[in-house]
Amino acid sequence: MATKDEVHHVHQSPGLSEGEVKATHKRREKVLMCLETLGIYCEQNNVPNIVVLGSGGGLRAMIALLGTLMELKKQNFLDAVMYLCGVSGSTWCMSLLYENGKWSEKLMSLEEELCESLSNSSWHLGKAEEYLEELSKDENYSLTDFWAACFVYQILQQFDENELADHSEAVETGVNPYPIYAAVDKEKLSEKGGNFPGTWFEFTPHSAGYTALGAFVSTRYFGSEFEKGNLKKKKKKVLCYMQGLWGSAIGSMEENIKFIRDILGRLVQLRLRTLFVVLERDTVIACQANLLLLDLQLCAISGSDPKEVFEKLRSVLSDDKEKTASIKLCTAIHNTWAMKTREERMASCAELGEQIEKEFGGHLGQGIPQGKLPPSQAVLLGSVWGLLRVVSKTVQCVLTWKWGTTHNFLYKSPNIKPSYLVENKIISLIDAGLAINSAYPLVLQAQRQTDLIISFDFSSGDPFETIKKAASYCQENHIPFPNIKDQKMDENNPSDCYIFRGDKSCPTVMHFPLFNNVNCSGEIEDYRKRFSTFRMSFPGEAIKDLLKKAGLNRTHRSRRPSPK
Repeated sequence: MATKDEVHHVHQSPGLSEGEVKATHKRREKVLMCLETLGIYCEQNNVPNIVVLGSGGGLRAMIALLGTLMELKKQNFLDAVMYLCGVSGSTWCMSLLYENGKWSEKLMSLEEELCESLSNSSWHLGKAEEYLEELSKDENYSLTDFWAACFVYQILQQFDENELADHSEAVETGVNPYPIYAAVDKEKLSEKGGNFPGTWFEFTPHSAGYTALGAFVSTRYFGSEFEKGNLKKKKKKVLCYMQGLWGSAIGSMEENIKFIRDILGRLVQLRLRTLFVVLERDTVIACQANLLLLDLQLCAISGSDPKEVFEKLRSVLSDDKEKTASIKLCTAIHNTWAMKTREERMASCAELGEQIEKEFGGHLGQGIPQGKLPPSQAVLLGSVWGLLRVVSKTVQCVLTWKWGTTHNFLYKSPNIKPSYLVENKIISLIDAGLAINSAYPLVLQAQRQTDLIISFDFSSGDPFETIKKAASYCQENHIPFPNIKDQKMDENNPSDCYIFRGDKSCPTVMHFPLFNNVNCSGEIEDYRKRFSTFRMSFPGEAIKDLLKKAGLNRTHRSRRPSPK
């Protein structure tokens, strides 16, 4: 149960957290001095709030944001930035930087360290399996856990077991900009879309919660179990998990499932001999069928011929002659497959998964069977039982597309509005790039009093999609935003910088597409293909090239931006 000091960590308030207020107040001194060195003079109580937005874009976005920050530092402008706000890949860069309490002063050496780390693969499949086996014990295990242990760990070359709240020391001195990490509520995004303010969720070193609704929990307690505002069970969410949550939409559903299928297949292959030596027939059937279910799900999504997968599934399921429900359902689904829509096929896969789990794999959650095996085989079984749990739970998560499930800190809390916030024991949080690939909704909240937004767009595809969606969000929610329709925006041949000014009620927006007709004239499409989003790594020379291209955006636009 909660101690006396832990009861009031859940709160609803329209204002900023006490930690953010103190940190930004301290940062304001740094911003004021920086602006004065740039020849921009203002009063202590009228220092402009300048925000840097880093969009999503996987590893490309992570590297490009690093190159951008480096250039801001070289131009002596980084210290003028009050907030640094990221989506998806940009959050990876941010969370790595804030591990160092004075990163903005040591950016040059940190850049070298990060580049060296990204260039040298030190990811170990066995280590990832260890993390997965531990993570899969959690009742709220989801694909976010898998993504953190296998995808993020592989890209960043580390499984960071620190907490986001540990970064509070890096912001409270005023040395660095105040960081904001974006996510969205999966259910609300599905129900009401990205333009609904209640869809958006933010993380800072001090608080986590629904920005527009003012409903927050202390970041240290995010993921913990609460009821009626009281802490029931403390749980720790490490940074690698958060990095997986913020950056969970790197590829399409098909690309993501292929990645998951490949990793699970490799893990099972490593233990194949042990699996067949010590496991009961039903458990082996469940394991093999689970992997084939992922293949079938891929057929449902891509529209490819499932005949071979169905044949393999029936062969596996027929190994136990006494159990026929799964094989009958498998045959029925195959017979009606051609008549079903993509969504209906995916639903059929989930239905078959439930039946196979019920018939062959239901005992996996009951723990290792005791007293049935000789001691030597019992040891072997113990070594693979955790892997079987990982395979089973991960496949079920794929079939239901379960991401980012965590305890709802607002569950049954009194006096919280709107009331739907307190109804569900579990919430699901996912990559904000699925709504808007740059977190405008978080920095346009009135309490943050944003004067200038410097938007660095690292997205694939249309480099203006983020600002178009931001304008739509603001129009629908009656938030002041500059008119963007008067400027020509050519997505196939963008310029390096676009400036959108409004009246005094709204911030000025400077928008920088990553690949443009200034830093890669005539080669924009080539660079987009070279640095595609679903990439696990880039060669060292490519990393240097990307850092340079990102920096050139600011080099060519080194004029000092005015908030108004």
